[in-house]
Amino acid sequence: MKKWLSILLLLSLPLTPAIAGELKEYNGPELPDFSLPDMHGTMQSLSDHRGKVVLLNFWATWCPPCIKEMPSMQRLEKQLQGRDFTIVAVNMGEDEQTINAFLEKYPVDFTILLDKDGKILNSWKIVAFPTTFLVDRSGRISHALFGGMEWDEPAAVAVVESLLSQD
Repeated sequence: MKKWLSILLLLSLPLTPAIAGELKEYNGPELPDFSLPDMHGTMQSLSDHRGKVVLLNFWATWCPPCIKEMPSMQRLEKQLQGRDFTIVAVNMGEDEQTINAFLEKYPVDFTILLDKDGKILNSWKIVAFPTTFLVDRSGRISHALFGGMEWDEPAAVAVVESLLSQD
């Protein structure tokens, strides 16, 4: 494991339990657009999804809360299928073989992007796994969560639905 991932894991452990499960309105700075390859090598940017509500999740295969929330993210995507909603999951520092082995156990069909060198991790100042942002149709971060949750629970769905109802 890369040194920066080891340090990040140590930093994230004490933070996650204290703030996990609290989906809050985001009042932080505007964060930069980014482009990363997906699992097929195609470059994708966050801005490619403008016009949709985006659940942007930063995760790793070795992160227990990430593993726990992945099935609920898949269920949420299925529940909102056909609507202007998408999930983009940014994997932190792992190779395709590791991710594919994970996906055999926990299949998902939403977009997975690869941040192999931690460039986005650093520019977005991600300090805990998982970290999730809800991005509105205009590309503005609306809500944030540091830690995992069940994304198909009524409270989380209500937040997504409220963003979908906005023009």
